[in-house]
Amino acid sequence: MPWAITEQNEKKNMKKNNSIFSYEKLLKRLFLHSLLLFAFSALAQSVPPPALGDYRSTANGNWTNPGIWQIYDAGGTWQMATGFPGQGTTSANQASYKVIITPGTEVTVSASATYYFGSLYVLANNPVLNSHPTVSSGANVGRINLSGNGTSLKLLGTNQNIYINGGVLQFASNNTVLGLLTGNSLMITNFNGIGATGGLGSNGLQYGNTCTGNQQVILYYANGTTALNYMVCNGSNSDYNFGAINSNGGSIMAITSISPSAICAGDNAAMFTDYTGMVPSGKVITYTLKLDSGPAGYTFAPITGSFTHPGTAGSIPRPSLENLTQSGNYKFSLAVSYPFDNTAGSYLITSLETASLTVNAAGSSSCACYKDPAVDLSSKYPTKFGITSLGRVGESRGTHNNSWPEQLQGGHIAIESRTAGFVINRVANTNAILIPVEGMIIFDLSENNLKIFTLKAGESTPAWHVFNTPACPTL
Repeated sequence: MPWAITEQNEKKNMKKNNSIFSYEKLLKRLFLHSLLLFAFSALAQSVPPPALGDYRSTANGNWTNPGIWQIYDAGGTWQMATGFPGQGTTSANQASYKVIITPGTEVTVSASATYYFGSLYVLANNPVLNSHPTVSSGANVGRINLSGNGTSLKLLGTNQNIYINGGVLQFASNNTVLGLLTGNSLMITNFNGIGATGGLGSNGLQYGNTCTGNQQVILYYANGTTALNYMVCNGSNSDYNFGAINSNGGSIMAITSISPSAICAGDNAAMFTDYTGMVPSGKVITYTLKLDSGPAGYTFAPITGSFTHPGTAGSIPRPSLENLTQSGNYKFSLAVSYPFDNTAGSYLITSLETASLTVNAAGSSSCACYKDPAVDLSSKYPTKFGITSLGRVGESRGTHNNSWPEQLQGGHIAIESRTAGFVINRVANTNAILIPVEGMIIFDLSENNLKIFTLKAGESTPAWHVFNTPACPTL
């Protein structure tokens, strides 16, 4: 969409040392880019973008071998690691990085270990259509092998979830254990779901030579003691088995987010809530949505309730966060749970997820103005000159004055492109302009900023001023 300076308001706006843009026009300009970003997001949703300190596997080998790992550095590139994920972490010293098992790599855990970091992702490019006893592997599949009698991998950090997105977590030996902190989640997506062995397919949770009750997923308390034997490969010592968990997408998981995640004081945001995972029909889901932290003086009444699974899209309320006038960071949490069995005092299967919102103070650099300029509805001021890379000069919407760029009102010039930017004249410094004219705009190469020659409030003569005060003046 066009960038245009309006004749009616140009001088008035410049005197206020502000640049006025149309929010509606900005949204339209970004629409196609948003579609592309949405498409990319849909393809890449299996794992969030890399962040500082993240690990990813690059070769087959043992978990504790630094040579199979890369780490994401401050420069935004992957570098060979000098350690391994979880090394040196404790419950009191949990790392925040995530760990990614990439397609085409197999990471083996051959000795019991307990780690505290962010979430673990086991990825695949697509679900491989094998069936057990063949376990998915190869160039398109990421895989973790729990190998060796008595080996356990315990991930007991706060919000340390496991996401198996088409990949494999194989209990390759008997007496192997995957441990999770109670309240954290094991989520399985892109399960191929074929095969005759209990519907195990060949990805998700898999076993080696035999499927027994000693291949277990156990939930632990923070102190390391057992809370619940949540599932086994097969057997009577747990209500759930690998086939059921694979088919239902893992254990229960709370889902919450806030959109947009950053707003200006006085604006609104919407909260999304939901849940997913292995929940038997008829179980009662209990939820609590509350404020964990926020600016002093802000209150949010906790929202609690329950319903019988399966619920509906509105079973967990989705509140609107309206007119947030206090700047700062807001953190909300959603907890969902259901009883493991129907006995008195049954253990609760739980999940807790958080969502954050930043409210920026009005007038801050993050809160630029996007107010539409005033329009004289009694007259027409068609824009007579335009430059476009979209090939639509003269494109008509009826009359001549509704063709491009005449359809754009009140502009001296319209410039539009989806692949190129508009460049302001660049000069060495303001001294290079021998006869400045009020309203002149330049990019000052010596100071690397955008300037305008105008009369500022409180001054008697025009001067060069930097564009550095976002605001919303009354027009």
